[in-house]
Amino acid sequence: MNGDKTGRNSDYKIFSFVFLASLSLILLTTPSAFAQAAGSNFTVVAGDEIKKNPTAVQILKNIEIAKQRLAEMQTAQKQITEHEKFIEEQRRLAKERLERDLAAFNKDHEDFMPKNAFAKFVSRVNATHSAFYWDQFDYLNNKITIATQAKQAILQSGGSYAEAQAEFIKYASMSRTEMIKLVSDLNIKHGFTDANMQSYFDENGKLPRYEDDQKTICYACDKYEKIKEEMLLAEKRSKST
Repeated sequence: MNGDKTGRNSDYKIFSFVFLASLSLILLTTPSAFAQAAGSNFTVVAGDEIKKNPTAVQILKNIEIAKQRLAEMQTAQKQITEHEKFIEEQRRLAKERLERDLAAFNKDHEDFMPKNAFAKFVSRVNATHSAFYWDQFDYLNNKITIATQAKQAILQSGGSYAEAQAEFIKYASMSRTEMIKLVSDLNIKHGFTDANMQSYFDENGKLPRYEDDQKTICYACDKYEKIKEEMLLAEKRSKST
């Protein structure tokens, strides 16, 4: 913007100089009504006499120099404009080529895209657990999305790449505690366990330890007792028949 302003100032100065020089030449070569009205000894310079007038000759030279400089500036400005158009066109073509290359790459490596590759893995496991695995994938994918947005925000605000990478790692990382809680919550969600059973485990996924085995809690004993009773009843019914 400063360059444009400087260029306009230069053009203005040259035009002003040309105007003043032209005005001076007119005053030297044209009878002045003001001078005649004042009755002064104004000397009219015309025709070949201009060449004999040093002042007029110098003014003419200055006018020619100003014209040349103006022409040079206009030519330079035109060259800059054409160069900018060329650069912009090259950028557009490069963007189009990049988009085509990315589209071709994605098509050729479609099977290796994260979601597609994970879908192949899930297709090989028991269908009962597929929703469980997909919830894990979605959770991690959301973390990566948030981390990427945080990284871009740092870069766009003028931060360094190291700062942006640190921000990405901050949001993309998963601690052991967070991982254990995720697995626990998903197991409850998909019916592989219940909240009461999971309450026995600490945040590190471990059961409490006891020095005396007799004080050890019998986890889910009530559930097993109910199963045992049902099995006994079924056995009695089968004998009675």
